[in-house]
Amino acid sequence: MFAQQSTLIDEARLLERQFKTMEAIKKYESSLIKDPANIPVLVRLAELYCMEGQSIGNEEQRKSMFMMAGQYAEKASSADSNRADVQYAQAMVIGKMIEYASIKDKTKLTMQLREKTDKALNFDPNFAKAIYTLAKWNDEVASLNPAARAALKFMNKGFPSASVEEAVKLYEKARKLDPGFIVNNHDLALAYKKMGKSLQAIDLLNYQLKLPAKTKEDQEVKLKSKQLLESLK
Repeated sequence: MFAQQSTLIDEARLLERQFKTMEAIKKYESSLIKDPANIPVLVRLAELYCMEGQSIGNEEQRKSMFMMAGQYAEKASSADSNRADVQYAQAMVIGKMIEYASIKDKTKLTMQLREKTDKALNFDPNFAKAIYTLAKWNDEVASLNPAARAALKFMNKGFPSASVEEAVKLYEKARKLDPGFIVNNHDLALAYKKMGKSLQAIDLLNYQLKLPAKTKEDQEVKLKSKQLLESLK
């Protein structure tokens, strides 16, 4: 049984490297038949559904993908919520679902995302994906207009401060932990550009384009990085 399950997971990973995300998803899902509480697989499925949803133009199909991601994140939490990867997976899904929330719910979800990310980092302070998520949270909240930031603080008592400077520190920390973290590198370069640090952005993007794409998302982000680099020349 375990040999068969391991084979399915290995096949799923190979399909990911071949940029066949939906086929990889099916293999991972098949592996859950024998081991429905396999947390790394549940977390990976949540990630892959989010990645695939992000690349879909149709709004309803995209939302459906994010909801599937949410189901797998919840299953992982039911199996064991006291893990960094599980809390991160839930934060990631919340970040995707904010797009579909009402103004009032957006403020609640923004706070929930921060809380889940903080929990992930309490379990593992060096979990690069959670550090990246916190960096992204700072980046996006700091980029809101003053009225939106005021609403967040008003509707969420004790709402944490956010800044692009803090985002950059966190992006850089995630990069030190995982230099090949392609989406983190891209968003760090964007933050450098925002801060007027074009030379640092260019150096990072030149490095980024030499990295191998391990997934379909990596491939798509590297294309964006190439376009960003061209805009800085």
